[in-house]
Amino acid sequence: TRICFVTEGILLRWLQDDRTLSKIGAVVFDEFHERNLLSDVALALVKHLQQTQRPDLAMLVMSATLDAEPVAEYLEHCPILISEGQSFPVEVGYLTLPDQRPITAQAAEAVERILNDDAPGDILVFMPGRGEINGTLDALRGLKTQERVACIPLHGALEPQEQDRAFAPNPLRKVVVATNVAETSITIDGIRHVVDSGVARVARYDAERGIGTLLLEPISQASADQRKGRAGRTAPGTCHRLWTAIGHKSREERNTPEIQRSDLAEVVLLLHSLGIREAATFDWLDKPDTQAVERAERLLTMLGALEHADLTALGRKMLRLPMHPRYSRMLIEASQRDCVPDAALCAALVGGRDLLARLDRDDAKTQTTRETFEESEDSDFITLMRAYDFAQANRFSFDRCRSHGINAQVARQVEETYKQILHAAHQQRLYDRDASPSIPAKNDEALLRCLMAGFVDQLAKRREPGKPTCDLTEQRQGQLVRESVVQDAPYFVAANLRQAPSRGPTPLTLLSLATAVKPEWIAEMFPQHLSTTVEHLFDAKNKRV
Repeated sequence: TRICFVTEGILLRWLQDDRTLSKIGAVVFDEFHERNLLSDVALALVKHLQQTQRPDLAMLVMSATLDAEPVAEYLEHCPILISEGQSFPVEVGYLTLPDQRPITAQAAEAVERILNDDAPGDILVFMPGRGEINGTLDALRGLKTQERVACIPLHGALEPQEQDRAFAPNPLRKVVVATNVAETSITIDGIRHVVDSGVARVARYDAERGIGTLLLEPISQASADQRKGRAGRTAPGTCHRLWTAIGHKSREERNTPEIQRSDLAEVVLLLHSLGIREAATFDWLDKPDTQAVERAERLLTMLGALEHADLTALGRKMLRLPMHPRYSRMLIEASQRDCVPDAALCAALVGGRDLLARLDRDDAKTQTTRETFEESEDSDFITLMRAYDFAQANRFSFDRCRSHGINAQVARQVEETYKQILHAAHQQRLYDRDASPSIPAKNDEALLRCLMAGFVDQLAKRREPGKPTCDLTEQRQGQLVRESVVQDAPYFVAANLRQAPSRGPTPLTLLSLATAVKPEWIAEMFPQHLSTTVEHLFDAKNKRV
């Protein structure tokens, strides 16, 4: 018997290559409470396979914190097995009244109380992000306690050796201030006390407007229980919640499954390839938003992967590349225009966190160093490519990168992803890496056309020359961020749309990662999406039609 530990993404690839999973006898879904998009899709497809072609295939869903009944009901009322692990009691404390102060100050005060109570054990503080973690660490420096403590941040943007500090033994008592990563993914030995801010940054996809948002939200009761459990692993502990007991009852019981708050383009394309044309009515554990499915289908039609709800030859090619349909469309275009390394690097640059730090316009030094990468006014991607080239030439040196506003760790991750994308392109015969070295060719027009191919549904037309306000496809409006180099082009595509608060009644849509495009390219590459209409408008200024 062989046990393969794979991600849900790999399992979905296996299903594409071998529709009946002929060599597999059992599929175990572990940590299922995280309810990520691909695990829901994989569960639905394996169940479908079991009911149609593989009645002998065994399935098991596991989790330490999952509400098992709905899943058992979905899996045709299958049996539920319970294994009681050892956990110690955790005493939970709430605020008596809501506190309007910043959560960073409240958390530092809670840590001070724990230290003054002389209760032994390390402390874990949950914060929503890097900014709040740094704010909490600043507040902890002003603690009024006798005891010296080691204050340690833990989040994804840290260098690996800095992350290791949270896990390493320490002669001082540790106060680890972490993001959600410490909720389920990792366990830190010695934690006896949890301080919970009660908020997290949650990524949601607004299907109506096709915009991703990342907003602070109260965590669910299930998440709060998960965080509390971190204090009872090795001995009795305490959990200090920075909200009231009454407020706790009004929180959502569990997290919104990712399938109900994500961009579904990749999933819908996969389902079409498996002969499932109606993603909205497919047998899901939790049904996705119909609007999100329709938007995914519109995007796939726009990119040329679907035509009248049927998979096209281009769609089949896109499916073979393990990435979002936008990037697979870009790479296929690049293979025809001989700039696959360039397009692969662009796809790698969008994948993770920001490579370049946000510009502080008052800081002359960051302004000058940024300008060294901003030679081209055609695309913000070219700026990022130059910054990446600089990081690579300096062997990803932390200090050299930081002095130029580059995150060295992100640059290193970009390199890994870049190599993987090139490997996938080589496997699909889009590119022969043995015949051509993987050095970006810097053929700007070819690359700009490829970027347009991937983001044509996010085409923007400037309202006035040199002004940031734009009209987008589907009657949307937006504003180009001032850091963009594309300040003059009348038409551009934006790879990133995000919502920001505004002074007016409606939130602002900010457009970033822009690439200048020419109207004749659109007419040449996407004629099927162009239509001409004659309209009669009244010009109020000149009082004429």
